[in-house]
Amino acid sequence: MIKWLRRLTLVVAAILFLTLITGFVYEQWSRHAVAQAFSPPGELVAVNGKLSHLYCTGEGSPTIVLESGINEGGSLVWEAVRPAISQVSRVCAYDQSGIMWSERREQPRDADHIAEDLHNLLMAAHESPPYVMVGHSLGGLLIRVFTDHFSDEVEGLIFVDSSHPEQNQRFPEDLMEIMAYPPTLLLRTISTLGILRLQSPPAPSALPKEAGKAIHDYLPESMTGIADEIAAMDSIFAQAQSTGPFGDMPMVVLTAGHFPDELPYQLDEDGMAKLRKTWSEIWPTLQTEIATLSTNSDHRTIPESSHNIPYEAPEAIVEAIKDVVMAQREGKSHDKAMATAKHNASTT
Repeated sequence: MIKWLRRLTLVVAAILFLTLITGFVYEQWSRHAVAQAFSPPGELVAVNGKLSHLYCTGEGSPTIVLESGINEGGSLVWEAVRPAISQVSRVCAYDQSGIMWSERREQPRDADHIAEDLHNLLMAAHESPPYVMVGHSLGGLLIRVFTDHFSDEVEGLIFVDSSHPEQNQRFPEDLMEIMAYPPTLLLRTISTLGILRLQSPPAPSALPKEAGKAIHDYLPESMTGIADEIAAMDSIFAQAQSTGPFGDMPMVVLTAGHFPDELPYQLDEDGMAKLRKTWSEIWPTLQTEIATLSTNSDHRTIPESSHNIPYEAPEAIVEAIKDVVMAQREGKSHDKAMATAKHNASTT
């Protein structure tokens, strides 16, 4: 009996090993096929021995820099926004380390390193300041740190339903546990063994079909970059905490008008109701606090949109960028510049 159990254990172990090897080989083959199918729309720029993808279009100054934060789509997250912004000024989106077409970097992916890498990328590509920084979600924390590091080069800010440095302390602990990211080891494992190719979420329908397909097919590869950033999450929040204020820099804060109808994880009805109630009590306050980073700011709530404003209300981002660029170009005072911006927002 014992000999039979040992044999059975060896057979099961062999099957498991072969399954893992098969998944790994399948994933490597798939990555090669995806790289052949989707060429980067922008330029691959060598920075400190690694290639980073930078996608710039349009002409004029200031240069508008788009930061997506934790998102597997990288530069393509902004494809419902970028074409219209290109008519306003020069605009650059990019892929962070390990996301889409950018090679993975070994150093920690905290906000300090991300800001330095982004600045080095812009310099290597000869994309000159002044910059207007646009950050969605966690990207809001990243543009705060970038602005703190390179304050003489940034002349405008747009926060798109931005994270707040203190949100993890201000939301109840039980809800933070519900919203916690999966373990990074699990994310890296499922991305390496082909599991994500068997079951992965569809790309946002708001994006052009080709962009959505590229994001979907690159997801297993991008998951490693996402895991690196999740691992540095505490440092990102801590580093953003010490930034600001930013004087009278032109700034617009866009805030989601309602909680998402669907979440990437399952909650029962009571859990969803509690999460919505807590969000409605705390999130608007956090967003109002972000707006105090500048004395020349405008806080706009987007009633029709949830957190995913780049997909659900891209026109609101375009208008906010136009207003900040106008204020930057004309060098208007707070009263004139943002009063004009608020008038524009109220009439759209």
